[in-house]
Amino acid sequence: MNLMQVKKLMAALLADRIVPGISYAWLSGQSVYEEVLGEAQWLPQPAPLRPGMLYDIASLTKVLGTLTVFLQQVDVGSVAVDDEIRQYLPGFDAPTTFRQALTHTSGLEGYIPHRDQLSAPDLRQALLTQLHPTTAANHQVVYRDVNLLLVGWALERIVGSPIQTLITDQVLRPLGLPTATFTPQPDHSVPTTFSQERGLLKGRVHDPKSAILGVHSGAAGLFASLNDLIIFTQYIFGQRQNSVWPSFYRQSPTDATAGLGRALGWDLRGDAHNRNWFYHTGYTGTFWLIQPQTQQALIVLTNRVHPTVNADFLPRRDEIVKTVLENAH
Repeated sequence: MNLMQVKKLMAALLADRIVPGISYAWLSGQSVYEEVLGEAQWLPQPAPLRPGMLYDIASLTKVLGTLTVFLQQVDVGSVAVDDEIRQYLPGFDAPTTFRQALTHTSGLEGYIPHRDQLSAPDLRQALLTQLHPTTAANHQVVYRDVNLLLVGWALERIVGSPIQTLITDQVLRPLGLPTATFTPQPDHSVPTTFSQERGLLKGRVHDPKSAILGVHSGAAGLFASLNDLIIFTQYIFGQRQNSVWPSFYRQSPTDATAGLGRALGWDLRGDAHNRNWFYHTGYTGTFWLIQPQTQQALIVLTNRVHPTVNADFLPRRDEIVKTVLENAH
């Protein structure tokens, strides 16, 4: 994959008005190319997209934050990948393991009426008690936020702080991510949605469950800049070292399921050379593709939910990922 191909794909997203703006980086070895294109918002009036602005990175919170805290606890022996979550989480009775939750093979299903209108305690109680494993457990990947919420709540019991506090104290600060935060300044944040009724959502989490759960959500809620994700990627590459960095990343991306193509926390995508890449997406229009051994990575931050959700983004995102994998060196 060469830089000109990447630049062409990103420029096309803007030219076709798939998103208002893009902040992206292509990493190849020690080389980092960054570009900021387009606008931060279209409505209620256009505003410029500035380098260093923070994005609601949505589900990238799962791998940058909650997974990292979990892997740290594995390294110190506080928990094991195949432990059942209910050993650490009172009120949760399903035999779901951390491996199942982190690979989205838990098979947990259930219906919670008026979920987005519940209070934080009621939502937590419903998610603990109203979801039950189905025959899909261990046989099918079904992506569910609740899997990482459960992992986060177990970590809260193990360590003794809200999961977002743990992520801040054990990941963001020690790894030196300069601007990543759960409490962003609105003026420094790229807006997500806009409507006449609710106005501009800016500096507040887009995900409804995370908005309710606040500091107790390990599934979304983190705001970060392109630079924050570049630094984290360089840790995955082994270019940066820190005593809190999990040993998990010393191995190449490996399937942690019975052939279903998920690593712990991450999706896996294969390239033309049969190498696995770590891959994860965020609902707001973020995605992250990393090959640690060859030190290639693509980080893309957009606000595809502005002013409203643009479903056309998803096939374009998938085409970009396919192109990178087919042309990887």
